[in-house]
Amino acid sequence: MKALLLGPHPANGSISTVNYFNFHASRLPSSLPNWEVLSARPGDTKRERPRTASRARTRLENFVIWPLHLTQVRADLVHIIDQGLVWYSAFLGRGRRLITVHDLISYMTGQGMLNLSAVPLRRRLLISECIRQIKRSHHIVCVSECTANHVLSLLGIPASRITIVPNVLPEDLFPLSTVERRAARRKWFNDAEHAVIHVGKASPYKNRIGALRAFDQMFRAMPTARMFLVHGKPDHEESAFLNECASGNAIKFLPAITRSELREFYGAADALIFPSLYEGFGWPPLEAMACGCPVVCTTRGSLKEVVGDAALTVDDPHDHASLANALQQVLQENGLIRDLRARGFDRVKLFAPEKLLGQMADVYRLTCNGN
Repeated sequence: MKALLLGPHPANGSISTVNYFNFHASRLPSSLPNWEVLSARPGDTKRERPRTASRARTRLENFVIWPLHLTQVRADLVHIIDQGLVWYSAFLGRGRRLITVHDLISYMTGQGMLNLSAVPLRRRLLISECIRQIKRSHHIVCVSECTANHVLSLLGIPASRITIVPNVLPEDLFPLSTVERRAARRKWFNDAEHAVIHVGKASPYKNRIGALRAFDQMFRAMPTARMFLVHGKPDHEESAFLNECASGNAIKFLPAITRSELREFYGAADALIFPSLYEGFGWPPLEAMACGCPVVCTTRGSLKEVVGDAALTVDDPHDHASLANALQQVLQENGLIRDLRARGFDRVKLFAPEKLLGQMADVYRLTCNGN
């Protein structure tokens, strides 16, 4: 059997999507020893790249060169690793189609089910084609029960065509030693007495403004606490809040960081706050727990599936007072800190590569056998 994984253009894939593609491309072949498992993505084809500006080149590679390349693809199974890339299917010939759906955020926003920023017309057209192709696929992998339920209920796809295979926790995230943590704390937090972090872009569903408001309420009781946010500068709403809140000088925004730096960042922090409005999976809480950082998050989307009983959770992401109280507990109660860390280490074992790679290999066999 020949299987082909299709991933995103390296210039415009999200970090989590690129990581998902790279992991499965490198590790799945050993789980399917009698198969030929290959991988490809736009920008990796052997066609000569045009000598144009970077953005124009990316568009040409993505929407002209890549579709032409796809018409030549021949494989028993083609695995498209993200719901936003399923438009690839329109250019593929014969072969079974397996799709990984991480979330339906864009579709649900366009349908008015999530109150987030409006989806531009061009994006809506692409989403519509992706949904059409998802419905035509032979089998679907969902990364959480939450996402699977939405695929089932919103797209009308029968449960027999859906398998839940959670995301795999990368093996490069694990606790710092005592010496490493001391050095990392000085590096990232300047030895702040209490270091609270948030990891995530300023996407509306991430609710970074909610994290800031919760920290500000907690700051009134713990003025020595400091907050550090990774993934870029504050947006307009966040900047306006920082100018008027009491904790503005205690909050620092940092640019995106590398994987090794991310391990330091999580491992040196006292708590991650993650009051997301919706998550198809929710990487930061899982990553934080793997590094020994206690988590305060909401239960929206799949977050409760990911953290289980290993975090302090609040149902309403707009309940800033409850988020602030939970955060204060995590920072002040040593027994709770130790308990959450221990629970977190146990929880992340559910996302070990060996177990989940075997499940994905089974899905490949199932899809090729006509199920």
